[in-house]
Amino acid sequence: MDAFTTYLVLFSVIVIVGQLFQRSNIPIGLILVIVGMLLSYAPFFSAIHLESKLVLNIFLPLLIYEISAFSSWHDMKKNLRPIALLSIGHVVFITLLVAYFVHLLIPQMGWPIAFLLGAIISPPDDVAIVSIAEKIRIPKRIFIILEGEGMFNDAAALTIFKLALAAVITHQFYFSFALFHFVIIMVGEVIYGLLLGHVLGFLRIRITNTTLHQIVSFMTPFLAYIPIAALGGTGVISTAIVGFLMGNKYTLHFTSAYRLSSFSIWPSLAFTIQSLLFLLVGLNMQSTINRISSIPFSTLLLYALTLTAVVIIGRFIWVYGAVSILPRLLFPSLRKKDPYPPWQYPFIISWAGTRGAISLAAALAVPALFKIDGVDARDLIIFFVFFIIVVTLVVQGLSLPYVLKKMGIDKVSQSERHREHITELQARLRMVKVALNWLQALEKKSANKKIYNEVIRYVGEYSRLKNEFELRIQDHHESVPHDEASELYQKTKLISELSEIEKLEISKLWREGKISIKTRNKLLGVLDHRLERHLI
Repeated sequence: MDAFTTYLVLFSVIVIVGQLFQRSNIPIGLILVIVGMLLSYAPFFSAIHLESKLVLNIFLPLLIYEISAFSSWHDMKKNLRPIALLSIGHVVFITLLVAYFVHLLIPQMGWPIAFLLGAIISPPDDVAIVSIAEKIRIPKRIFIILEGEGMFNDAAALTIFKLALAAVITHQFYFSFALFHFVIIMVGEVIYGLLLGHVLGFLRIRITNTTLHQIVSFMTPFLAYIPIAALGGTGVISTAIVGFLMGNKYTLHFTSAYRLSSFSIWPSLAFTIQSLLFLLVGLNMQSTINRISSIPFSTLLLYALTLTAVVIIGRFIWVYGAVSILPRLLFPSLRKKDPYPPWQYPFIISWAGTRGAISLAAALAVPALFKIDGVDARDLIIFFVFFIIVVTLVVQGLSLPYVLKKMGIDKVSQSERHREHITELQARLRMVKVALNWLQALEKKSANKKIYNEVIRYVGEYSRLKNEFELRIQDHHESVPHDEASELYQKTKLISELSEIEKLEISKLWREGKISIKTRNKLLGVLDHRLERHLI
């Protein structure tokens, strides 16, 4: 199959798997990894490879931007300490730990390659973390910490990766230079991200055409990522900062038409990329194993299982020690402000350290190296990375919902969602009350009869909404689990049926040739917007 046909088939697989498992508690990404592994043995899929440049230069900036643009900077700021300790400290710790065990197990690899492998496998993948965490019931603070870690740890890992790769190629490494380079990259990306974010925000609030604004929004992550990457940085931090600025500061000033379309387009794009990455990870299994077949499989399995255990256990050590216990032990003021969390919280953060396609893409970017027992060291790196990705994704990812349920953490999440829904209803009630007060004031001083009648109509509508929200808030009780989906179904059942009747009439008029396709689509849009308005 040619490349176009191949990707068409892959997207078809994603749609089929997504449709079949849409109601499953298992994240679709994990199912796609397993499906990809099975398909890797099909003859027509054997030549598919995960392109490193495609992942690092196209997929990564789009995903980082989408996650940051739809995340709360206020929530991230409240959890900056654990996020920083995980996204930088954990990456450095795991890099050193993996490097030590690689050198212990396979001394022929040498220290530079050992550090290279450590850097590649050190960051839990933001794609894997977010896609899994969004599907299962996970407490809000844990989700924010994992999301923040997933956003920023690629920057630290890719910086160490580039320095280790340079050491492998040049056979030289200077710690002071590496540390200086690391700090300069981080500071430079922050400054560039802040400057570019404000410039783009200033320009984008002046774009009123929705189509043009969407084009600029797709350009934004690459404008943040590519210049920094070309200068030797990672582009991850600058892209995340620009995303935060767009989503938290400037989106309020964008047109409503753009916001409505972006809230639909960007999550769809992110889901497509995430699903494709998971599928491609699985599809690389056969070719990865074939390239190292000259080494006994039992030896490879021993090495791979050891490194996987190092990665998993090392994360537990870092999360419980450096993130949870040690800072509170050393700083009483922190302990007073942020007491020790329940033991389940650091356990979940530790168990959620799944690796993903970003690590595999970095491994594929390693050039050909020297031979070890007849196998290129690069192929060994790729095998170890692939093995750790699959084990952490399948074993940890699939078991995470079960672990949450056994710990009773899913009830905490359910309670949080209940409070979040109450907060949303209270906010909407305040919005309605403010608007109603303004309308009633306008009603008293309105002289124009046509405007007066319009104001009266809106006063009635907003009064109805006020009563509805007050009743919905009264109906919510902590002791009764809240089923938002059921509530929405009951609330929108009548309007859905009415919309369906009108849609059938539109279809009839279209078939009879009484309205044009332009009119048909406009009328369908009116129905869709009305239904959407009732759904929220």
